[in-house]
Amino acid sequence: MKMKVEGLKELQASLDQIAKRSTQTAVMRRALTKAAEPMRAKAEALAPIRTGDLSEGIKISTRTVGEVGAAAYSRTMRATGGDKGASVAAMRDARREARASGVNPPVQLFMGPTVGSGSFYGVFQEFGTRNHAPDPFMRPAWETEAKATVDRIAPMLRAEIDKAVARAAKRAAKNGN
Repeated sequence: MKMKVEGLKELQASLDQIAKRSTQTAVMRRALTKAAEPMRAKAEALAPIRTGDLSEGIKISTRTVGEVGAAAYSRTMRATGGDKGASVAAMRDARREARASGVNPPVQLFMGPTVGSGSFYGVFQEFGTRNHAPDPFMRPAWETEAKATVDRIAPMLRAEIDKAVARAAKRAAKNGN
């Protein structure tokens, strides 16, 4: 499921006050993770308990959309017949261009059972199999918490922006700027 939050122009303007793009991305990741925590807790509470691996394995993670440079890397790999050195250089150049353009990539949030946690069977619980009826836990958590999660994003993003701006100001004062 995808959800896109738009119309937060004032927050975007505040976010643009933060000079480093990596700090902007970190601010967005922290705010999204905090906003989604109650939904994760709800899914954990609704998860069927057999061994406990499923509920304990429900995690929140984030990533930036369209990891910058990946397309340049693969394009160069195809064009050069697998020259890894040239492909890595193309990826670095694409990332430098993206940083120089000042465009901050959007951040995606993922939530659910992680494969490495021993809860690989979460999808079977959620949707069922030929021999097992569905026992959903993610969908009900989404349905009860989606609106509240979206409503939490703006204030949490504002708080994270304020903290990042305060840290940057403190650092600048310490360095005598």
